[in-house]
Amino acid sequence: MSNTAVRYLTMLRMVPRYPKSITTPELASRLEGRGFSVTMRSIQRDLEKLSADFPLLVDEDSRPYRWSFDRDATMDIIPALDLPAALTFELARAYLSPMLPPRALSHLKPHFDEAHRTLLREKNPLGQWPNRVRVINRGLGGQRPSIDADVLEAVTEALLREYQCQLTYQARNWPEPEEIVVHPYGLIFRDPNVYLIGTIEGREGIRQLVLHRATEGAVVEEPTVRPDDFDLDLYIRSGAMGILKSEEPVYLKLRCDRPVLNHLIESPLGFDQLTSELDDKSFEIAVTVGDTQDLRWWLTAQAVHCDILEPAWLRQEIEATLEQGLRRVRQDP
Repeated sequence: MSNTAVRYLTMLRMVPRYPKSITTPELASRLEGRGFSVTMRSIQRDLEKLSADFPLLVDEDSRPYRWSFDRDATMDIIPALDLPAALTFELARAYLSPMLPPRALSHLKPHFDEAHRTLLREKNPLGQWPNRVRVINRGLGGQRPSIDADVLEAVTEALLREYQCQLTYQARNWPEPEEIVVHPYGLIFRDPNVYLIGTIEGREGIRQLVLHRATEGAVVEEPTVRPDDFDLDLYIRSGAMGILKSEEPVYLKLRCDRPVLNHLIESPLGFDQLTSELDDKSFEIAVTVGDTQDLRWWLTAQAVHCDILEPAWLRQEIEATLEQGLRRVRQDP
């Protein structure tokens, strides 16, 4: 392939989708960083030539001109989607659609559409995938709170670029919304909410900010100050995403009924879980878990299917909760 053709392909990949755009000086700088020495006049001429075959848009009212791809343009630049890649996009559509707001999904829509066309074009049974797959979350399935699209876009960009972000945020215990600067560490999707994990400028401790409580967001082009030893998985395993009853972990030992709780063998409650087979009706597990309210809710719900062997204090606490609930149920309405 000629050097010119390689430059054309490299340049096309640098042009963002509308409403974002890029100027010819910015393209020249990025191309130079890739080893292409070319003048802005040549870039302008190349883009005008390429726009005859590709859905490129130009804002001629700005100086220098700003270029972008048509928002609804399909991504049919070589290499084309193959069947495995097309199926991957169909899976992504099924799982992401319930989780992200419409504007965030709109950035992926051209890819989703091209994937669906590929499956139909190949006359493959996978083309019927959207009609045969549904995503159902456990629990009562309450409606997800609405997240401001600008907030989500600002937060995700800040995370990817390792920048700070500014939010207008209303915590439950704040009398009114406040403008805060956040050092973002990660996002956690815990149905039905999306949590931004990070620190707030000028305040102590790692915070969990529920994104639907933010009404405005913007990227602050200053590097995030992040502890070297912070790990998102370890943070989750610590029990921090639950309502902590104490900082001390709990060594939990349960005798569980089969087959109702067999899923605990396939999906352990913790990375150190040990399972002991007893008989065809029961098994035991021993695992270290966070001392959270979620743990108590789960044990209360599973009380008819498992015995709490250790710790004794937690068994007594769950027993007291069940007795209180039974008294309430037996009361006259």
